[in-house]
Amino acid sequence: MDTLKVSSLSKNFKLVKKQHFNIRLHDHGLLRLIPLSVDPELFTMTDKFFFHTLVNSQAYQELFFDHFSQKSVDKHGPFLLDSIKDDDFTSITNSHLREEIIQVVSTPKWSCPPIGKRELTNVKKLLDTIINDESEPYFLKKCLTFNSSSQEAAVYEHEWSHSLSSYYEYVLKDVINKKIFLLIITYE
Repeated sequence: MDTLKVSSLSKNFKLVKKQHFNIRLHDHGLLRLIPLSVDPELFTMTDKFFFHTLVNSQAYQELFFDHFSQKSVDKHGPFLLDSIKDDDFTSITNSHLREEIIQVVSTPKWSCPPIGKRELTNVKKLLDTIINDESEPYFLKKCLTFNSSSQEAAVYEHEWSHSLSSYYEYVLKDVINKKIFLLIITYE
């Protein structure tokens, strides 16, 4: 019964993707910043309600490949929407977000060249731009299972999941400016 109430209310909040920004890390890696415009009242809601609204929005229904993305009903990245729950998002600190993203893009990946100095500088500048003292960052924990080193045993959630070797997703609530940022890193 609670799910019905949350679903009904969450439809009142529109999340709109007007643009996105990319930083090419190297030939096989891409960092995407996707700003979402939202109703400021959504920031007063519980995390459960907030993430339910995000996951069920049209703006969140998108497949991500290394070189492009496309709208796809009921899918998000390598995941089926039905498999993403509000408690899959774990709260992290601003410093943890910054350190983890720099570590992810700096750590060598199998069959990928290292990130260049210019690209790493661009990632750091981006983080300086979007993180503020009141930011509330989250990490999508499902990425840990998808990114496990034993990909041979992985059961992919849909027919396009196999196109990525790694997928990282962070959600940043910018409480001051009343915006949401999706920060997605993909490797093929």
